[in-house]
Amino acid sequence: MSDLEDSSPTFEPNSDAPKITDCMVVGSYNWLNQKPPTILIPDAYDSIYIGAPPAWAPTSSLNKLPSDSGSYFRDQNAARYAAHVFQPALEAILKQEPEFDFSGIDIVACGSTLGNLRRYVSEPTKEFRFVVEAVGSAVFLVRRENSPTQTIPDVFGYGHTFPEANTKWDANVKGSESHQRILQYKFAGLSCLVRYEGDGYLPKLHQSCISHGKSTAATPDDLMASLKEVTVGPATGSHIGQALAVETGGEIVPQSAIFDLKTRTFKKEYQDVLDGELPRLWLAQIPNFVIGFHKYGVFDDVRVEDVREEVRKWEKEQESNLQKLAGLLKMLIAFAQGQRDGRFEVVYRGGSLELREVGGVVNCCIPDEMKRRWTRGGSDETGNDGWKARWKGRVVKEEDEEEEEKDEEEDEDGERESGAWGGDSDSEKDFTACSASSCGYCGHCRY
Repeated sequence: MSDLEDSSPTFEPNSDAPKITDCMVVGSYNWLNQKPPTILIPDAYDSIYIGAPPAWAPTSSLNKLPSDSGSYFRDQNAARYAAHVFQPALEAILKQEPEFDFSGIDIVACGSTLGNLRRYVSEPTKEFRFVVEAVGSAVFLVRRENSPTQTIPDVFGYGHTFPEANTKWDANVKGSESHQRILQYKFAGLSCLVRYEGDGYLPKLHQSCISHGKSTAATPDDLMASLKEVTVGPATGSHIGQALAVETGGEIVPQSAIFDLKTRTFKKEYQDVLDGELPRLWLAQIPNFVIGFHKYGVFDDVRVEDVREEVRKWEKEQESNLQKLAGLLKMLIAFAQGQRDGRFEVVYRGGSLELREVGGVVNCCIPDEMKRRWTRGGSDETGNDGWKARWKGRVVKEEDEEEEEKDEEEDEDGERESGAWGGDSDSEKDFTACSASSCGYCGHCRY
């Protein structure tokens, strides 16, 4: 491979600290268990802005729970609506704010794709791939599995049965299978939209934050510091090819009441578990952590913790790695803007990060009508930002590489590992054409 032209660019040191600021919830929706694929979006005109995840309703019983069984989708959004995986998120945003200005957005992603990149710059141990697609001046990071309806193999543990026994869907969102939330925040000068799956909310915190007639989710102090998402409901089949149906319903649930939930054997230490989850809590700005420790299915130690301070501390300690993440995201944005079709695939299989042509059939992230809405009123140009100009249009191709496949790993409590995929394309050309040690393209330098 020949080196990229001027293969040693130095990204200008970022004047913006690598931290999350100005966070607010801009949309939410629930997937309903029905056909055609249907989402439930809160009605903004009734001052109902934030949808409803399941409520924490702990059982007083110490009966042994059955272990997990059945089939669960890896990616709820792709499995339920593979046609355009980010369309439901944008429908939810526009339902809440019909005049939402997309022109200033730089990155649209989910917890999985951002989590993979975050992990890559600090501890690159897991394989992954996703598609990058430019829409206007923004890029979408689109998760890619072997199949949209790929399920988690060899499900075991209590990562599903425990939340089923200790949470409940409120009456106005009955029939829901999954609650998705979309955050908008600033990270190191980038304006981000981040979608993630909410495990549930704490009713006491919900009630204490209610403000009559107003949303209570828009203050950064309430939204503490976004690849893995817990699915409570089992997989019920794919609805690929059917139109997306939109219904209204839900209630105000502030981000300050949202929790993330995990289960572990009693042999694990709380702090060790929390330390492993802090990166996800940071990405999704989740302030509460629920963990159930069990002895062979009997949960006699369940904790509900406010982890805002721990997340703040983690962000500060990870400044160097988060600076690398910011530089890598900026490079991906600029690289996408330089492609004729604005699309490429990011692949990590050990070693350096690979940028490749998108092989196989991958639908656009949003339909054409939404793309026009996205760019209306905003510029499609990348502007004069130095970090964009450095990478725009630099493409060198290489022959295909052999296909690989890796089974998903899962620990005893059903913790899903990201990155199980097989190379399924017929013609994936490699755009990677630099010396990773000299240009920082690998994502391991600060700029």
